[in-house]
Amino acid sequence: MPSRVIRQIPWATLRVRLTIWNTAVVLLAIFCSLGAVRLGARAALFREADLVLQGEVAEIVLALRDRATSNDQIVNELERKMTGHEARGWFTQFIDKSDKTIWKSPSCPDLVTQFPITKDRQTNLVQIEGFRFARETVVGPSGELFHIRIGMPTAFLEEDIDSLSRLLVPIGLLLGILTPLGGYWLALRATAPIAGIIKTADRLRPTRMGDRLLLRGSGDELDRLSLTINRLLDQLASHIERQEEFVANAAHELRSPLAAIQSSLEVAILQPRTAIDYQASLEDVLEQTRHLSKLVNDLMLLAESATQQKLDTAETTDFKRVVESVVSMFTGVAEEQGISLIFSATHDAFVAGNMVQLRQVVSNLIDNAIRFTPHGGQISLQIDSGETNQDICLRVIDTGSGIAKEHLDRVFDRFYQSNSGRDRSVVRRGGGLGLAICKSIVEAHGGSISIESQPGKGTTILVRLLKTEPQSPRPLISAG
Repeated sequence: MPSRVIRQIPWATLRVRLTIWNTAVVLLAIFCSLGAVRLGARAALFREADLVLQGEVAEIVLALRDRATSNDQIVNELERKMTGHEARGWFTQFIDKSDKTIWKSPSCPDLVTQFPITKDRQTNLVQIEGFRFARETVVGPSGELFHIRIGMPTAFLEEDIDSLSRLLVPIGLLLGILTPLGGYWLALRATAPIAGIIKTADRLRPTRMGDRLLLRGSGDELDRLSLTINRLLDQLASHIERQEEFVANAAHELRSPLAAIQSSLEVAILQPRTAIDYQASLEDVLEQTRHLSKLVNDLMLLAESATQQKLDTAETTDFKRVVESVVSMFTGVAEEQGISLIFSATHDAFVAGNMVQLRQVVSNLIDNAIRFTPHGGQISLQIDSGETNQDICLRVIDTGSGIAKEHLDRVFDRFYQSNSGRDRSVVRRGGGLGLAICKSIVEAHGGSISIESQPGKGTTILVRLLKTEPQSPRPLISAG
């Protein structure tokens, strides 16, 4: 099914979305930072003003305690103290315990004068509509309690804050202009490897799988993604290569018997012949047809096992009995060729698998061994538990002429046939699919298959399958 073509929308690209996200996050951080600077500066200015007010109040209270002997002296001391601060708008108010103003400086606003003393008893600092003042209680010469307020307008503090704001606004605007550009640059750098991946992927074709993604060596997620895609491309290229080789070999193997059948039939009908000649031609056609039928069956079995990477259903199988039955089936064939077929097992062998497919594996291995073992030779099948006692191992050992070392890596390839080092008079015709089918089935069962061979001494094929416990027989249900 062809993939749906995705129409690219410019504003919906990952690069644009990253730019928008980067810009939004940075602008939010900038505005929050500028706001925090303004709030921090305002808090610092007011904190400094509070410290100054509290210091002035404490200084006045200390001076009054040492020198004031009457209310008039208190007023004189307050007037003297405020002389140097009136230019800055500072003010003072002297209040008795009944909330009556005894004296106030000319700059003292009515808002402060009218503010009841009872409302600021809980705190020494008060803020009201543009003014801020500190309060302290003193004991007069006659032992009476008085209250002193010293304050200032906050307008000059707000002016300083406004000046800072006027400085921060153009900075924020400048950063607001530069941020999208920086965000786009960052998005461009972040998506550059992705653009390379897309460009390389666009060049890939089933007939052109040589291109690979460039690894930058940074070790980041994009590098790991590129490495993963490269591994996938390697597997795809290898699979396509094997498929092409398989198709070519299958076509070649199918063409040979078909050509032989066609040739036999053409010769038979070329001119009238005797019944014996026709019978010979038909026997030749029958032999080629049988070979063709076996080849097609092997191809279907191989295709089925190749697509089945893991068994869908598996049952506990007595592998020892499977091997025994296959050996019994091939005993007559081996004896006809003067070959001794021996089977031995050290103990029971139970595996989880498909009994029919496992029989196919054993049959292919024995058939392959018989085809390459000369008259008077021996084929031995042995079952044991392996080194770890976790597997079931089947060894098929023949005394044939063996396989050269350079051919061992390819004996499990489809259609691969090597007669190197073998007696050609012994070898019967085969399709080159037997061992490939064995490998595919064994791996689908979660096992492995390997081969060892020495020219002139023989060949050993080792099959490893996962061991399982035998199923307990179901108890009979009593009718009573």
